[in-house]
Amino acid sequence: MRSGRGLLVVAGAILALTVFAISVSASSSPHALHITKDCSKFTGVAPTYCTIAASNLGAIRAKAKVWYNGPVLNNSYFLSSNVVIDTWHGNTATGYCNFDAETSDGICTFWKGTGTLTGFHAVVHVTVDSKGLFHWDGTYYFPGKP
Repeated sequence: MRSGRGLLVVAGAILALTVFAISVSASSSPHALHITKDCSKFTGVAPTYCTIAASNLGAIRAKAKVWYNGPVLNNSYFLSSNVVIDTWHGNTATGYCNFDAETSDGICTFWKGTGTLTGFHAVVHVTVDSKGLFHWDGTYYFPGKP
């Protein structure tokens, strides 16, 4: 009797997780994200910023600022920092970035936003080109939006 009841509990949990996963995937559609940043104003002293040069997401437009607040901004080997994308008028996205200066490779994740970026989630691969421009390429989504 006990093993039958345990099996029912496990089966119920699996069913509940499956329904939850289907509803999350149906309400959250990932989209490609491509952003180019100019970091010529980046000082290495918090707070410092880069400027968005181009973006394929209308909510994050050119000239928006990406603020870097540390803790590690001036290490010659890597950057590890809290970041806020500020597109003005209360529209922000909050995340964290790690960048390896030796390999010119990194990752940024974003998990919340305000205003037009409310619910913003993204994971981007960070690279730098020969002109010194940084590129964020990855995916984003807004939970509950197709």
